[in-house]
Amino acid sequence: MTAIKLIVDEGLTIALSAVRMAVKNDIIVGALGEHSDYDPEHYAAMARHELHLLTRQNEEYALRVKQMRRALIKSRWTADLSEDQIHDISQLKLRRRVHEKLAVALEEVAADDDRVARLVRRAQRAASDEVSDAVSSRLIKLNIDWRDPDYEERRAARTEVFLHIDLALLKLKHDAAIGADASDY
Repeated sequence: MTAIKLIVDEGLTIALSAVRMAVKNDIIVGALGEHSDYDPEHYAAMARHELHLLTRQNEEYALRVKQMRRALIKSRWTADLSEDQIHDISQLKLRRRVHEKLAVALEEVAADDDRVARLVRRAQRAASDEVSDAVSSRLIKLNIDWRDPDYEERRAARTEVFLHIDLALLKLKHDAAIGADASDY
């Protein structure tokens, strides 16, 4: 595997992780904050949008690095280049190629319905797991010993909190079951 391919693959992994995290956060906000139903097409469109943004960003980086390299090469005619500057010229060429190839790889993912759907399902499962963990932690904090003198006074408030948590968790689990695909498990 060439150095460029390895760098591009690692960059793609990081970019996909960032997109998955953005989608996961949007799912959580949608489910808990806005009480909206899980819509895989909405999140697929969001994932594609994020992928396109990252593509444009890498294209811009490639152009900027290309311009930096040209400016450095032109300075060669007016003065001798140091060893570091010669190294910089080759590194800038490598960076440009990496950004160009990463932009292409991101567009390929955005154009692949299966890969986008898989990314969205993974984000949805991560959102479900995160909410479940948060709910569990909250429930543990709410636990009060029945022998506590204030138990009866705080019981009604705790019961209402449990009801809201249970309903939110049930909705998220229901949405997860609808959006789940057996091939992703």
